[in-house]
Amino acid sequence: MAVFVNNDKNNDGANGATIIASGTQIRGEIHIQCHLHIDGDFDGVIHSDSTVNIGKNGSVKGEIFAEKLVVSGKMTGNVKSKIVEIMPYGKIDGKVSSHELVIERKGILTGESVVEDGESLDS
Repeated sequence: MAVFVNNDKNNDGANGATIIASGTQIRGEIHIQCHLHIDGDFDGVIHSDSTVNIGKNGSVKGEIFAEKLVVSGKMTGNVKSKIVEIMPYGKIDGKVSSHELVIERKGILTGESVVEDGESLDS
């Protein structure tokens, strides 16, 4: 089941969340302003002005451009984000470009990490 919600009446994306539930498989490209939580499987490109959270059961293959990325599941591909956090048992296999990279104990990064300078990351 996938749930796409934007509860913000002003439509500025500050509130609300989109959830890709466990058992859901999506392929394509997402452009989103609100929080995105993935517990299912996503294959493609994500452009987010907010936080993308890959849950323990979540898997993403492709590219993520986000303000913040939190990985508790698995990400395979390239990431460009201001802040990237790999939680315990979370895994990124690919290239990470970020201002700040946090890898918790038992978190895994296989690939390359590039520290970006400046205020914004262009996608």
